[in-house]
Amino acid sequence: MSMTVVGAKIALEGVIAKTQKSIEKEVSYLKELADDKATLSHIEQLQTDGEPLPAGNPYGSFSEWRDQVEKEIKTGQNSLDRIEIEKAELMAFNYFMENAPEA
Repeated sequence: MSMTVVGAKIALEGVIAKTQKSIEKEVSYLKELADDKATLSHIEQLQTDGEPLPAGNPYGSFSEWRDQVEKEIKTGQNSLDRIEIEKAELMAFNYFMENAPEA
């Protein structure tokens, strides 16, 4: 079945809304990334100072804790990278919506 321009525009309305919601999460990801980097720095400082793991820390070692935080940093960065792609997609979607002839 062939897609018409009108049909494509209707289909893209939902995609555009979903993409915009995803992009709105960028600030949250940036904050989480900053927190994770601060935590990593704190872990490294505790290790340098020869401090024991803090009471109640669920990790068995500094290495395990650091590895988990580094994974969270990578995940956060991947999310931010995905948002950059979504911004480009949104630009393309909006261009299509505004400029594609319906006739």
